[in-house]
Amino acid sequence: MIDKAWIGFFAAVFIGWGCGPSLQDSIDKLGGTTEEQAAGRMELLLAKDRAVDDLLSALEDPERAASRLLLVEVLAGLTTRVDDERIEAALLSRLREDPDYLVRAMVAHQLGLHRPAFFIDPFLDALADTSGAVCHAALLALGKVEDKLEPAQTRRLQEAAQRLASHAHLGARLEATIRVENFVSGWISDARQAELGARMARAESLYTRALDYAPGSKRGNYRLARFYFDNGQRERGLALLQAHGMVLEVVRLSRAPTLDGKLDDAVWKEAAQVDSFFQHSTVHTAAIPSSQRTRIQLGYTDEALYFGFYGHDAHPDSLVGRSRNFDAELWHEDIVELFIDPGFTHRNYLHVGINHLGTVHDAWLTGGLSGRGVEWNADARAVAMVGRDFWSLEYRLDFGDAEVPQAQSGAEWGFNFVRVFRGAEYSQWVRTYDGGHRPDDFGLLIFK
Repeated sequence: MIDKAWIGFFAAVFIGWGCGPSLQDSIDKLGGTTEEQAAGRMELLLAKDRAVDDLLSALEDPERAASRLLLVEVLAGLTTRVDDERIEAALLSRLREDPDYLVRAMVAHQLGLHRPAFFIDPFLDALADTSGAVCHAALLALGKVEDKLEPAQTRRLQEAAQRLASHAHLGARLEATIRVENFVSGWISDARQAELGARMARAESLYTRALDYAPGSKRGNYRLARFYFDNGQRERGLALLQAHGMVLEVVRLSRAPTLDGKLDDAVWKEAAQVDSFFQHSTVHTAAIPSSQRTRIQLGYTDEALYFGFYGHDAHPDSLVGRSRNFDAELWHEDIVELFIDPGFTHRNYLHVGINHLGTVHDAWLTGGLSGRGVEWNADARAVAMVGRDFWSLEYRLDFGDAEVPQAQSGAEWGFNFVRVFRGAEYSQWVRTYDGGHRPDDFGLLIFK
């Protein structure tokens, strides 16, 4: 015998089903408030195949023009729930021909979210769209399935990315640059394998191929320069590093600057200066310019290396950093980091972190992070200050011990600089890959 409670439950369900919103009511909600739009989307997705006819009709209805972006979103969401070829046909038609670029971009975006591998050729076609927003959405979608492309499709993407890397639309330009650098990284990986196998001609041809495709690639130019530098063509490699801003000539200062964190001592005008930096990323290998204005300066005397930093900060009262004890773990604070490899060994280096309070953490690393020696301390001093719209610091690293020998004119040291801003941006002088602790990617200091 069926329990009366169950009878009541099923009755309520069927009554609710019959009295619930109609599909047209749900579509109407897409033109309403934020809450109504969310409810309408959910109702239409739950309706699945029952909603398809009404949604397709609504997409063609000029009176529902204000809801078309949400209609596209719902239809794209249904492609994973409903096997109806009309949905894909309608969306692809909009991707190709809709007069509103926002609709075309939304189609590319939504199909890229739900089923990117099924629409590779339409995405490639969309890279010829006159709208940068559409190209951007298509590039993002293709980035998810780059490893699934056929050779002919890969060539199409290579050509389009190369062209779009100079597009006026910021998103399209940046994403195209990332795609370009992905291809460059593939050739570099093959070249380095060839080097390991002593196939030097093959390695050089692969580096050259990468730069024929992307002449401005920071990674490509660095690796070719290092190939020359490390294999008997030092001057050729050095010239390439210099041409791409990866060499800093450190001048001998007429006297030591007074350390007060202000960088206003006149002797700093003699120091070498850098104000171009790149964002580090673990998800791509492109060298994207930093969003934060930063300047560093370096000079030396017989006794020490001097480093100055100026970092614009619109809200210095929001600087992250409380560590005041020497060698504190300050890596999640607003800091600057120095990586110094005396002798350009590509292996052993000094790592220094300094926050806006002037707190220093230093360590000597042998062969990377696994060989970190925190117990080692440099003979050094740092002074920092916070201004109205910036913070700055001065750092002196004394020469004289086994790890940091006295620098002579002509000495070559590996070097890199990092500014960590709010944990959101990690800016580098020379772009490294797979983390900042990559001495084989450091730039070069030449003491004059």
